[in-house]
Amino acid sequence: MAHPTSTNSKLTIAIAGCGIGGLTLGAFLSKFSAENGTDIQVDIYESKPEVSTLGAGVGIWKHSWEVLQELGVEEDVIQRGFKVPKEGEAHGPIFRKSDQFTDGYDFHNHIMPYGPLGLPRPVLLDILRNQLSDRCTIHTSKRLTHYTSDAEGGVTLHFHDNSTARANVLVGADGVHSKTRGCMFSTLSQTQSKDFEKYIEPMWTGTFAYRGSLAKATFAEMYPDHIALNHPRSHVITHPLGPNIGVICYTSRPELEDTKFTESMIAEVSIQEVADLFRNWEPTLIPLIQAMQTPNRWAIHVVRPLPFYVSGQVVLIGDAAHGMTPHQGVGGGQAIEDAYLLARILTYEAASESKLSASLKVYDEIRRPLSQRAAEFSRNNGMMYEYNHPNFSFNSAEHPEGPSREELEEMGKELGRSFLWLAEGHVQDDWVKAREMLQAQV
Repeated sequence: MAHPTSTNSKLTIAIAGCGIGGLTLGAFLSKFSAENGTDIQVDIYESKPEVSTLGAGVGIWKHSWEVLQELGVEEDVIQRGFKVPKEGEAHGPIFRKSDQFTDGYDFHNHIMPYGPLGLPRPVLLDILRNQLSDRCTIHTSKRLTHYTSDAEGGVTLHFHDNSTARANVLVGADGVHSKTRGCMFSTLSQTQSKDFEKYIEPMWTGTFAYRGSLAKATFAEMYPDHIALNHPRSHVITHPLGPNIGVICYTSRPELEDTKFTESMIAEVSIQEVADLFRNWEPTLIPLIQAMQTPNRWAIHVVRPLPFYVSGQVVLIGDAAHGMTPHQGVGGGQAIEDAYLLARILTYEAASESKLSASLKVYDEIRRPLSQRAAEFSRNNGMMYEYNHPNFSFNSAEHPEGPSREELEEMGKELGRSFLWLAEGHVQDDWVKAREMLQAQV
């Protein structure tokens, strides 16, 4: 079904950001518009000269994998040499106490409710880009500065090079430092309430993540019995990364949460700087850090829980809507689920132009609580990892010697429970609910 407008027979959708969320949305708009006969035009605007990405790998859990299966990428994933997720329990990370001079010990062998797929971000972007149809056009070197809405229901995008573009719907998939979100809440703070100002910029968590990798083969020759060769660890985390071992070292100062961070969000650091931060940890950690190649320091920022993801015909997805800490590995998956449901709604026959704003609110009503719950789970896990959780506060005066093994084992059980939701339900259930809500609007 076509969605006619007063000036164009096509429903035009502009996507700011060509990352996981933006490309997934473009791919599903391509698929569903062809299946439903929706006359649609999709323009994806990327600020950089080419489509690329930074960051760690992406964890694909049950819901996200169901989405990607519907997109038809399973064979592509297999051909690239990755093992696809399987139903049922799977061995997860081993949690180990390491913040001591002597050898540490494992206190929780995590059994996950579902075996996730881990994909490098560049690989996932390439897979998604292959699913775009000729209904989608990618425009590079187009950095959004702001947008304006008009009385006719359209949205005009304004770019850094002084060019503009117009669309029926603008989707902000432009990350935790989203210009789309900034413009949305800046406008609302001027027209409705100053309280909206706090949502313009992301919030620093007080946490740094020092990321790097090392050549697994070389490291194995030097330390053939090292625990990192076979098992991931927290909180320093080590994880498989193709021929390498990925290493992420986290340090946090909770008292700095929600303070202004004025340095570079990502900065190259020396190996010695990282080693000094963990000099009092168990001996097996030091060789890992010393073998890291060109470590970078990331200042972890998140988006405060937003009161809504939709304003008029502008909608936020992915990190622009709910940028979260990385402590459950679900941020990328949440962007995929956002994109799936939004594409379903935009290509549904009942989502006519006259009802676009109302249809987008269906997306907001379903996805906002789910994604914000995921962000809260991730935040809670991060606090447990560093003994700062209210129920597991082992860095306090009551624990001058640190936690006991029994206390850590109890925390390990709670960590296990915190992952159970990742195996619950089906993403199609969200679409069934959304379709009922859309039909009720007719």
